[in-house]
Amino acid sequence: MRIDAVELKTFRNIAHLKLSFDDNLIIFVGDNGQGKTNIIESFVYLASGRSFRTAKDHHLIQRNAEFSKIDAHVLKDNKVNQLQVVLSEFGKYMTVNQRSLKKASEFLGHCNIVLFAPDDLNFFIDSPKNRRKNIDYELGKLSRHYLDYLSKVNHIISERNSYLKTNSVDEDFLDILTDNLILNSIPIIEQRKRFCESLNPLIAKYYKLFSESDDTIRLNYESQFNKGESLDATYLKQKYNDSIRRDRQFGLTHVGVHRDDFVFEINDVVVSQVASQGQKRMIMLAYKFAIIELVKDLIGEYPILCLDDLFSELDMTRRRLVLDTLPDAMQVFITTTDTSFVQTRKKHVIYRIKDGNGMKEVSHDE
Repeated sequence: MRIDAVELKTFRNIAHLKLSFDDNLIIFVGDNGQGKTNIIESFVYLASGRSFRTAKDHHLIQRNAEFSKIDAHVLKDNKVNQLQVVLSEFGKYMTVNQRSLKKASEFLGHCNIVLFAPDDLNFFIDSPKNRRKNIDYELGKLSRHYLDYLSKVNHIISERNSYLKTNSVDEDFLDILTDNLILNSIPIIEQRKRFCESLNPLIAKYYKLFSESDDTIRLNYESQFNKGESLDATYLKQKYNDSIRRDRQFGLTHVGVHRDDFVFEINDVVVSQVASQGQKRMIMLAYKFAIIELVKDLIGEYPILCLDDLFSELDMTRRRLVLDTLPDAMQVFITTTDTSFVQTRKKHVIYRIKDGNGMKEVSHDE
């Protein structure tokens, strides 16, 4: 998978920019605030249908402009697809090969991107809700069915909560809602559990490589239903029955996958309690590389990797380790203010970004 070309119009500080990419290692270099991360943000929007920097799409539209436009040609499975997003005061309009999409989630999979950004370190101190959102995004790229189950569960929980707030609760109807909730929750639990089990050996491998330490790292899936008991409808139903009095009292569903959490541990201690910023950065980097390998194994091709302002926080040893670990067949975009660390990499291209404009500056061939 790769981005062959992209065109941006009135996107943040970028008035109009057209870029094409023939190389697999692309470096965007420039001073802070020039638009390097804005380009990465546009790529991620194509992959996810949302920004990783703001929840408000109008922030992406250049001041005094009526719209923003992202247009890209993406190679997937040896076929080039045209992905387009137009943002305006009327909302977002997304197309794949000129076919309109109804939901942002339909964009997932057409342009598979793994992103490392400075704010990723917030994962360790963030709310369970945001950690679930992070994991759900990664799982959604691997399975369309997962997103379908998740959408159904969220809808049923909302309906169940509304019904619990009514003065008169019909037990039979509540049972129907609960049974439907269980039916759609079991696949989510199974996939979340399997995701962590598949990632953990890979996370351990990459953490040892990048950190050069023997610390043990693990991503724990913490669920009310994931305590070693047999995962079946009868067991889950008992959990909901045990909570029904409290559910009615507060008009909320207190048990379910919407209360799950994902917590990293280092040497069996929660990372947020003991790890340094440097350790957290290496853990998150290992997590991202583990996802890359998992995606390659499950889908058959590498995702696109975007490393936003990573190398300024790494010493020369870690910079070399990261660069040497990048698969030659994977397209990688890097933003940086300094390119000295990539000069030993044989094949790469450098674009200098200034005031939202990009100029191809240097190309290093093998």
